[in-house]
Amino acid sequence: MELVYNAGKFEGLNTTLLQTEEIIKYNRANNVTVDDVLTVVNLKRGFEMLLNDVQEPLLETSKRINRIVASEDALFPGEIRTGGVEVSTIQGRYVPPMLTEDEVNNQYGEIMNQEISETEKALRLFLFISKNQIFWDDKKRTALLTANKIKFSKGLGLLSVPESVFEKFNVLLSVYYNSNEDIDVEKILDFMYSNCIFGINYLRKNKL
Repeated sequence: MELVYNAGKFEGLNTTLLQTEEIIKYNRANNVTVDDVLTVVNLKRGFEMLLNDVQEPLLETSKRINRIVASEDALFPGEIRTGGVEVSTIQGRYVPPMLTEDEVNNQYGEIMNQEISETEKALRLFLFISKNQIFWDDKKRTALLTANKIKFSKGLGLLSVPESVFEKFNVLLSVYYNSNEDIDVEKILDFMYSNCIFGINYLRKNKL
């Protein structure tokens, strides 16, 4: 339940933790808009999908996740973005690059073939999907669930950004969006290792 609540904050979900719990249990809650109810329900479906042992390329998993979580928001859920967008960040306006599906798939392959821990692969993939805005809508939710697909499949706990650190996380993410410097990538990676991984005792130096 808290996973869904935290994930919803990425795209401005307005429910409380209690309301989120009620929606998960009963598909409704008092004083909650229909849009927020649908957001919670679709996030729940997205997390449930991670438990299915479907053998497919990881990009196809991301597309399936996006079809679920963005089904009420995007004009083209599950499709790689083919038009320009811009993002408002703490540092100002950010315009992500336009990537073809082949380019996205190649980047997925490069990340997953690096000689780094499985957890770092998951975090770097989360950052890649988020920064490049590869889907039309619900990019960060899709990124979070894709990263958790990697972690769940390897028994490495889960990735979640708690409400208590969400503001600091957004600052670091904004800096990362607007910079090409490796040091900014390392800062947000270290922050996520320290604050956003649960269900396993983990140090970055571990090869897990």
